[in-house]
Amino acid sequence: MRNPIAVVFTTAILVCTLFAPTLFAHQNGCTMANVAGTYGYVGFGTVRAGNPLGLPAGTYSSMGTLTFDGKGNLLIIDTDRIDDFFLPPDSQYPSTYTVNKQCVVTFTVTAWAEAGLPGPHFKGVFVANRNKLVATSLLPGANINYVNTTKIVVDDQN
Repeated sequence: MRNPIAVVFTTAILVCTLFAPTLFAHQNGCTMANVAGTYGYVGFGTVRAGNPLGLPAGTYSSMGTLTFDGKGNLLIIDTDRIDDFFLPPDSQYPSTYTVNKQCVVTFTVTAWAEAGLPGPHFKGVFVANRNKLVATSLLPGANINYVNTTKIVVDDQN
């Protein structure tokens, strides 16, 4: 004789085991395409003397956008400051990126790579169902973290 509670419980476990991965697959992993979009960011850190870009040493801050195209291309537009030294505002840096299923992303500013500077220049991870990105600079001579990077949602109703 079968206990009706045991049958329901067993059926529920079977259904969850078979279908839950499909239902939640969109939340469990990243691809080039599903991280596409524009993310606004703020970065803070320190640039040390002797860095490969020849920038002055000092406290660094940056703000801008990262636009991932879903095909491995990234455009960084930012304004940077090192103490009282400002880099040109709204500088644009064409870049490339890769992302793995665990949502770890690496991106390299193309012009820097072509100049022979070490890369990848940034590494990060998409979190909060790919609505946020936490990243750090891997450029020697710079300790810079990007912890306030949030996906920008465009309101199409305007």
